[in-house]
Amino acid sequence: MGIIIKQSLCSSLIAYIGVIIGYVNVFWLYPYFLSTEQVGLFRLVQSSAYLLATFGQMGLAQSLIRFFPDFKKEKGFLPLFFLGGLVGFGLLLLIAFILQKPLVNYFSQESSLFIEFFQLTLFISLLIVLFQLMEAYSRSLLNIVVPTFLRDIGLRLSTSILLFAYGFQLLDFHGLMNSLLAVYASAFLGLVIYYFSKNNHSWSFNFSFLSFSNFKKIVSYGLFSLIGAGGTQIILQIDSIMISGALGLEQTGIYTIAFFIGTVIEIPKRAISQLAGPLISKSFSAQNHGAIQKLYRQTAINQIIIGSLLLFGIWANLDNIYSFIPNADAYKGGMGVVLLIGLGKLSDMAFGANGEIIVMSKYYRFNVLAVALLALLTILLNLLLIPTLGIEGAALASLCAMLTFNLTKFIFIKYKLSMQPFSRQTLIFLGLVLLTLLANHFLPNLENRWIDIFVRSSMITVILLGGSLVLRLSNEMNQLLADVWRKIRP
Repeated sequence: MGIIIKQSLCSSLIAYIGVIIGYVNVFWLYPYFLSTEQVGLFRLVQSSAYLLATFGQMGLAQSLIRFFPDFKKEKGFLPLFFLGGLVGFGLLLLIAFILQKPLVNYFSQESSLFIEFFQLTLFISLLIVLFQLMEAYSRSLLNIVVPTFLRDIGLRLSTSILLFAYGFQLLDFHGLMNSLLAVYASAFLGLVIYYFSKNNHSWSFNFSFLSFSNFKKIVSYGLFSLIGAGGTQIILQIDSIMISGALGLEQTGIYTIAFFIGTVIEIPKRAISQLAGPLISKSFSAQNHGAIQKLYRQTAINQIIIGSLLLFGIWANLDNIYSFIPNADAYKGGMGVVLLIGLGKLSDMAFGANGEIIVMSKYYRFNVLAVALLALLTILLNLLLIPTLGIEGAALASLCAMLTFNLTKFIFIKYKLSMQPFSRQTLIFLGLVLLTLLANHFLPNLENRWIDIFVRSSMITVILLGGSLVLRLSNEMNQLLADVWRKIRP
């Protein structure tokens, strides 16, 4: 357990440092060094590569983790999965070749520059496939720090360096884009070099251990995992791809900045989910449904308080936030997107640890089905709303799909496990939300933006967080405040 805890703490710290670097890239370096169209292309190439890689690896990364304990002594185990990844990528190339004409037609009108870099996108997707397989193997060996560092810090820091190189005219734009290939190749090779430096295992292409029944189990599990993983990537990436095809790269660039501002809201949920998952699993093992119900409500009220505090803080100060972004006038068309994306993330937080409860229960397969349906709904809503509402249509599609997704999980848990996340505290907090909206509406704009940010943020914090503490809506927050007070008081 000591190794697991140490690895988890280190990887969590690395992940949050990576988030900071990522936001510096998106909020400052992208708009400072790149035009809106270039920002859109930069995002589109990488979004498309991750989406293609998910389908290219065919769920093999999840299968590798699942079946590693059974075959860890077999020297041909890892080469088998790499060969599988190459086969999957080969199938991906075949599909891309077959669909070449409709793909060209889709992007040629509004985003013709992407066609020029589509081959680069395919090569990056291959490197992502190989990295994800190697990362899965490292996780199976209980080593998550190095792959997390390479993925969350290495890739983003390398991107920062490339942007500076372009900004100081050491690279032209084609050189910048093509250098992405070196960035992803370095991450994969770095993980391979680390693995061989720490392990004396030799590889073998002897696959005699792979009986037909074992092959069937690996493929079946991989394809089942692919449904969930593919659905998740569609949800994360499809909006940028469809905006590029329908509206052009410039609108994708505007959407990229707005989207990342809106997603700031969900960062605390990741930490809460990491803590809630093991506790829910333990409670299911002990058949302690009362503890799960309690945790369900705790995560819901805590997440809606934190999420609302961040959403209203961002929305009330959005003019001020955009004023800090280089070339801000070019990106202000995405301000409505921030609110819609933020509301979608807040709706996800408000329903608590519903995903973790389903995944840890005997009904875990339903979560995969729900994710697949969410992906399909996201595509359909984007097709319907982007042509009429533009980038705000994509954001509205995300909000509607996310709300439907969580309502579906809410009804399922209520029906199957007789649990629900809301309580009297939730209704009281909604009253604080209405009070905050009224107070912000009547608060005049102050000329000095720093003073305006301070006054608005203080008001929102006092009403939402202060009100929650005074009314004792969250026992965990009150306990945390009491602990902090005990440590700092003389």
